[in-house]
Amino acid sequence: MAQTSNAPIGIEMQRAHGIYLFDVQGKEYIDGISGFSVANIGHSHPKVVSAVQQQVSEYMHLIVYGEFIQQPQVAYAKLLTDYLPATLNCVYFTNSGTEATEGAMKLAKRITGRTKILAFHNAYHGSTQGALSIMGSEYWRNAYRPLLPEVYHLVYGSDAAIEAIDNQTACVVVEMVQAEAGIVSPMKEWLQALRAECAAKGVMLIADEIQSGFGRTGTLWAFEQSGIVPDILLLGKALGG
Repeated sequence: MAQTSNAPIGIEMQRAHGIYLFDVQGKEYIDGISGFSVANIGHSHPKVVSAVQQQVSEYMHLIVYGEFIQQPQVAYAKLLTDYLPATLNCVYFTNSGTEATEGAMKLAKRITGRTKILAFHNAYHGSTQGALSIMGSEYWRNAYRPLLPEVYHLVYGSDAAIEAIDNQTACVVVEMVQAEAGIVSPMKEWLQALRAECAAKGVMLIADEIQSGFGRTGTLWAFEQSGIVPDILLLGKALGG
């Protein structure tokens, strides 16, 4: 298999349950990473295992687009929107968080007819070509240039970021908590100002809660704590975990 880390841990895991991982020698580990925020309710939860087994016995993959009604998918979308503000009432499922980022960027361009995108230093949004373009660290993107044009990186939480929003901007992509930067949260007043300026300029505010969503910050969605509602919300990790 392709090596994805310069320093692989090299532990061969056999099974996982709750917060524990077990290697092939039976040694027990506490999983403090939770599959990079995926295993929000622990590993191999019996209700999740049962639900997966039941669904697999009925059908697995059919068609990814809208030709067929797949009731479990519809039911999950409805459940999500029941716990979201009224304006976040349409769900588009993808395979991963980075694809959610790609879809949001495309949607913002389509809605606004603009191409300029604002993102932030030290942000993490995924590793595909488009998502990598708005990634906020040169460490991740240096080997893959040229990336998408008209992407501008600003300082997270700064006044300059608010001032950079103009009538040519399609979207601002912002994490409610910057995880890869070391768990950095902005002042709620800054997020409110960001929300107001986006609304004034017809810019889509995209909230990336791929890591922070599903109760990881004390509320179901981190954006609730600042009293804002994004135009587009990115979910992942715990969504499928």
